[in-house]
Amino acid sequence: MTQAGSITKDLEKAPSALTNRLPLWQWLRRAVLIAGISWGLFVLILAAIIEPTPHNNAMFLSIATSGAYTVVLWVTRPLWLPILGLMPRVSAVLLGILNAAIVETIFWFFEMLTGAEGIAAHPNLLIDLLITMPWYIPMVATFVWVQHRRRFSAGTVLLLGGLYELGGDGFVGPFISLFLDGNTQVINPVYWLLLGLIAFWQFILVYSSMLLPSAWLVNKLPPIPKPKLPAWVDAILPLLWLPLFMVYVFVLILILGFLGVA
Repeated sequence: MTQAGSITKDLEKAPSALTNRLPLWQWLRRAVLIAGISWGLFVLILAAIIEPTPHNNAMFLSIATSGAYTVVLWVTRPLWLPILGLMPRVSAVLLGILNAAIVETIFWFFEMLTGAEGIAAHPNLLIDLLITMPWYIPMVATFVWVQHRRRFSAGTVLLLGGLYELGGDGFVGPFISLFLDGNTQVINPVYWLLLGLIAFWQFILVYSSMLLPSAWLVNKLPPIPKPKLPAWVDAILPLLWLPLFMVYVFVLILILGFLGVA
């Protein structure tokens, strides 16, 4: 074989550099995701430095710790992923639920540590979990089912986490407050503008450990045929639990009020 023929054969075997490159839109999505999360963290840090109130300090510590926890899970995944991967579907749901409880505890802990108010759902951790877990459990379970069908990329999963938190925390609480206290924040366009420009990117870190490790486990399952419906329909399915969750929280608040639990 001539030298030219050998080179040609090697080139045919070697993957093309062009085919290995990600499409431009994927690079743009990654850039936007990284820039958005960095922007959200920058605002948190700036707020804690310029106005170091208990609330600002607790928010920064809680969100940063939640993101750091996800990084720890990513670094240690060679240790736990093979074990939990023996039952990937069940493990994905249980791990997501466990991480949701851990994140909620992180927020509660830093609220207690800094003396802040309104960071956790309730000053009592058990009541806090009683309020929030009925949202986290079906949200995670539905996401795992959706992820098995769609296999969303890690970047998309992170963005969906921000979207789910936008609904679970950005909408439900203020909406209930509108009826109980007459707080009109939820119908204020400026509120939603700030949520979209700043809080959404911070929310990504909060929900990252609930969804991303579960997605890693789901990826161990054999793929199934994708449904004919658009991917965005599956992506928003976890949000369909929000109306039922709002009813639950509203009733629970009334019961706690009747029992004299502040």
